[in-house]
Amino acid sequence: MKLSTVIPAVLATLLLNIAPASAGWLDAITDKTTTETKATATASDNQSSDLVSSVMSQLGLNETQAEGGLGSLFTLAKSTLGNDSFAPIADAVPGMDSLLSAAPATDSSSGMSGLLSKAGDLGSSLQGGAQVYDSFEKLGISKELAQPMVDIVKGYLDTHAGDGTTDLLMQGLGAIM
Repeated sequence: MKLSTVIPAVLATLLLNIAPASAGWLDAITDKTTTETKATATASDNQSSDLVSSVMSQLGLNETQAEGGLGSLFTLAKSTLGNDSFAPIADAVPGMDSLLSAAPATDSSSGMSGLLSKAGDLGSSLQGGAQVYDSFEKLGISKELAQPMVDIVKGYLDTHAGDGTTDLLMQGLGAIM
């Protein structure tokens, strides 16, 4: 055999034997990055879960009720404030989109909100609050728990959000306060 054919064969053999070890090392780096990304996402979910857990434990609600009730409150605040003014609240609560989607759909032509929609200007200003109460009813939550739930959210925002965010929430929830 010529030396010129032996050297490439030896190099190829060496590379094939080293490649699996290198791939394992690269996999370890990739796994670490993936683990760190998952940890960051989990931390955000845990903060949102902290709010939901607080509502569940303090008000005796199940997870569906807590998420739906919070979603109903945040939906009212968002519709009252508009997207730009609601942004600081949304930024302070991880998983806001999930909470907003957990709010049950309400029919503006039935229930308390339906009656208020027919009452003119005064009725339309109160309709948002009535939709929250209609959502609470669909979730099996007493409307008397709206204020304690708002208080829990205020405490959460006081701890996790910037100055003025709690005031924005209260503006957005004016129809039920």
